[in-house]
Order: sequence, then C-alpha cells, then structure tokens
Amino acid sequence: MRARTTALLGVGVLVLAAGCAGPQAGGPPGTGPQDASDETPLVGVAMPSVELERWVGDGENVSAQLTSLGFDVDMRYAEDDPATQVEQLRAMVDAGADALVVASVDGSALSDVLADAGAADIPVIAYDRLISGTDAVDYYASFDNHRVGVLQGTALLRGLGVVDAAGKPTGAAGPFAVELFAGSPDDNNATVFWDGAMSVLRPYLDSGVLTVPSGQVQREQGAIQGWAADLAGERMTSLLGPYRDGLRLDGVLSPYDGISQAILAATAELGYVPVVTGQDAELDAVRSVAAGEQYATVYKDTRQLAEVTVQMVQALLDGGEPEVNDTTSYDNGVKVVPAYLLAPQEVTEDSYTKVLVDSGYYTAQELR
Repeated sequence: MRARTTALLGVGVLVLAAGCAGPQAGGPPGTGPQDASDETPLVGVAMPSVELERWVGDGENVSAQLTSLGFDVDMRYAEDDPATQVEQLRAMVDAGADALVVASVDGSALSDVLADAGAADIPVIAYDRLISGTDAVDYYASFDNHRVGVLQGTALLRGLGVVDAAGKPTGAAGPFAVELFAGSPDDNNATVFWDGAMSVLRPYLDSGVLTVPSGQVQREQGAIQGWAADLAGERMTSLLGPYRDGLRLDGVLSPYDGISQAILAATAELGYVPVVTGQDAELDAVRSVAAGEQYATVYKDTRQLAEVTVQMVQALLDGGEPEVNDTTSYDNGVKVVPAYLLAPQEVTEDSYTKVLVDSGYYTAQELR
C-alpha cells in the first residue's frame, strides 16, 4: 500500500532494520552511513521533502525495494531546500556511496556536487524530476510527463463539455471562463506538464471557446513555488473578483492534487464547484473525486517507478546497462538523458475503484 505522511517514521525504521548505519530520513548531513570495511553497496537516496504526501511514499517504496535486494540505504529528505540537498548529496559522495538516486528540489542547482559524484565514478539516476545543466546524470526514471499534461487538459475540456468521453469536440461554443495554474518554476516537470496541457487547450483559447478572465495565460504567471497549497489558495482567492460579481468560473487547470484541493477550498464561497483537474492521486484528492468534487486526478503508480529505479541501480552496480524506452526526449541542456517512462492514468468518479482499489493502491475503506 502507498505510504502516508504519517508513515515517515517507518522509512527510518526500515533503513535501520536493514543494517544501514546512516542517518534517518531528514537527518543531519555529514554523518558516515557506512563503515569502510562494509562491502555491501550503499545507495544514497535524496528526496525533496516530507511536506508532500507523494514524496514520503516514493521514499519508502525505493528504500523498501533497495533493502530487499540487500543494499544499504542512506535516505535523506531536503526540507524543500536546494542548499540542504546539495549538502546531503555531498555527504553521500564523501561517505563512498556506490550510486545516487536523486529527486531534485531544484534540478539546476546540483551541477557541482554531481560533478564530484561523476569524478568518483558514482552513477546518478534522476528520479521523476530531470536534473539539468550537467553531464553527471546517467539515467532518468519517470512518467510520460507530457502525457500527464495532455490528460489534465483533456479532463478540463471534457468536464466543461467541450469534448466527449472519446476526446472528440462536441461543438460547444462557450465561452467558458477558466483559470490556469502551473507547478513550481524550479521543477522541470512543471514545464512539461504545462506544455502538454496547453497542446490540448491552446486551440480552444485561440478560438474563444475558453477565456481566462484574469488574463494570466503564461506559465510564469500561474506558477506555484514549491507546489505549495497555501500559495495556490492565495492566488485563487486573488482571482475571485469577477466571479464574486456574477461571472461563473467554469474550470481551473491544476497540475497537482494539493493545489487542486486549495483551489476548491478557495472557491467554496462561490456556492458551486468548478471543474478542477489534478495529479498524483493523493488520498484526500481521490476522496474528493469519489465525492464528485475534484473532477479528475492523474494517477502515477510510484510503486512501479521505484521498481524501475531499483532495477537501474542494480544493473549499473552489476556492470550492465539499465533498460530504457526513451533516448530522445529529455535534453537537460548538456546531454540527452536516457530515460524509462511509465504511463500515467486518469482517475475520475467513474474509474477510481477500478484504477486505484482493484490495483491495491488504496482500499475501499481508505476512500470512505
């Protein structure tokens, strides 16, 4: 089952039980996680933060699968601070890590420390977020993030009645008033999500079927630093003026469930529920989808992502080449990073049981 935020302590227990002498998740950098005489491979795992539910689950999934294969794990969370993550990675390099798995806070801030990793022949796998501006990243494990954006844009159109269940135009003329939100500007994925969504929405914006009353139609205008729900709620509240005066807010493009829930909370005063998209299938959001509130979310099975990542680590430490399925899409500014991309799935009120409960990701009891 997917880890919840309250299960963070379980990550530390799991790592310690596996024999790793390093710090628990979020522990102070610079402590030595491995005795010099220990020949068990050590994998450093750097995650962004415990503030977002998904990163706790990702960390536990990766740690559990690595330890099940006999690796020592040095798991650290960076409190969403790029400098802290740099310090943590430098400590892992200094401690003699055999491989690094990095879900970056800021994908452009790691060039120097990863250059040190490269000089020490430590392979680096970018986990879900592409690391940019360096040739010292060997592989990328993620989801088809452009497809995530396409699913979000299509869900918004379908919820508005602009396209049907098959994605075909219905001929609805609108205009439909929408607002647009984007992810954190320091996360490369946020740009890919936005571009995917805009590839679907742009023709309808250009034709006038969709309108954006705020006029904020650029990614930079809709970006939410750190994917923070409180900042998203503040921005949504600041946009409510015309809707308080009687204009109907038909929908909101949201890139992430935490942002989606903040948007729904901010718009509650309007007395109706606009069509709101999302991503990550977080528990509260899925409950909201099941209740007919949040219109949709995008499910990314992080158990599968952990499995792909661990297989990459094992192949590299065995002297082999990891399996990839994309060698052209992810140019980090210095090199094209070979990637393995998993398929995301849309989740709606009609499909959440089949997609999430039947697969064992959640139980029916959890979603009540």
